[in-house]
Amino acid sequence: MNTDTMNHDMKMHGGNEMEMMMMQMTFYVSAKVTCLFDFWDVKTDAGMAGTCACWFVLAIFYQGLKFTRGYVQKSCECSEPSSLIAKVLAERRSPPQYNALPEEGNTHHPQGGTGGLRVKTINWKLHLTQTVLQMVQTAMSYFLMLVVMTYNVWLCLAVLFGDAVGYLIFHRYTFDNSDHCN
Repeated sequence: MNTDTMNHDMKMHGGNEMEMMMMQMTFYVSAKVTCLFDFWDVKTDAGMAGTCACWFVLAIFYQGLKFTRGYVQKSCECSEPSSLIAKVLAERRSPPQYNALPEEGNTHHPQGGTGGLRVKTINWKLHLTQTVLQMVQTAMSYFLMLVVMTYNVWLCLAVLFGDAVGYLIFHRYTFDNSDHCN
């Protein structure tokens, strides 16, 4: 589609010439940016400084949220395996039982069990807390990604430095958390 066709199509819709909105696809340095929402239109240096400060703090908060999730996960008291779940797993994992008598001198007896697999159930309130924290963490990560995708150098640096400072503050103490990708 050439530009003449595009201009013609734009003129047909509404009768007046519409300004075509193009997304910035390279990094640029400017104090003018629309940050995620139309109402967040930054036009001054002071506005850009305030916007950068906001995303810097939110990136620190994101790392604090990750730390909180690890803390809640590690501090929850888990109960013994649920009897129904343990029974089902034991039936699936146990070797087949034979009616034949074992040979003389053979002391090996097939043993049922879960093969070292431990099933733990979490208190539903703690699980609900973890679910809400996961939802907020995911939303935060998407918003931070979208800010970086504005390709504004100042906003990208604010997010990166905020994330680094948050990691420095909160992840001095770590938990044995298998969720390394978050």
